Amino acid sequence: MVDRHGNFLEKYQQVEVPNPKSDKTDLHQHSFVGTVIDVLESRGTAIVEDQCSDVFEIEADRLIIQD
Repeated sequence: MVDRHGNFLEKYQQVEVPNPKSDKTDLHQHSFVGTVIDVLESRGTAIVEDQCSDVFEIEADRLIIQD
C-alpha cells in the first residue's frame, strides 16, 4: 500500500496526517505527525499513533511519509 506520493507504507514509519475531512468522518482534531503501527491492506488504511498515544485509522492515500 502506498502514501499520497506513491511511496510504500510500512510499520514504524513517521507520517504526516492531514487535517480531518470536512464531512466529520475523521476522529482526529487536527493534522499531526505520527507513527504507523499497522497497515490494513484489505481496508486501504493505516493505523497511526499520535504523540499522545491515541490511534486513528487513516486512508493510506491521505498520508505522507516523512524523511
